[in-house]
Amino acid sequence: MSFGKGHTTFGFTMRVPDTDEKAVDDLIASHAVFMQETHSLTETAGKLHTLEYYVSKAPELNDMMDPTKGTTGAIIYCVNEVHKDDEHFGKHVELGQNWDRIGEFFGLFEKYNPLVTMAGRVTAKL
Repeated sequence: MSFGKGHTTFGFTMRVPDTDEKAVDDLIASHAVFMQETHSLTETAGKLHTLEYYVSKAPELNDMMDPTKGTTGAIIYCVNEVHKDDEHFGKHVELGQNWDRIGEFFGLFEKYNPLVTMAGRVTAKL
């Protein structure tokens, strides 16, 4: 099942100093493993059907119109999830409470103050 307008989203974008990149990468990798263990992009017995999950990152540019001007020394991370509906998103939140690193994950919100979309809606899609 693909996703479309109206599906429930969770996502955040954060700016992280490149000195913290390794630690954040480790936590994001652990989150991805947890997601693979507990979620599936298809209807799979014993797993929560999730429509999309991905993480992207890139060095922050001093001038996005002129990359030759170098980077700021920060990494921009984007974590994105699409769930079937609010009920599935709620189950995702419940499952997350069982992840042994959930405290560290929420620590990202305190430390880096990301922009967060909690229980958003897909409003446009190609």
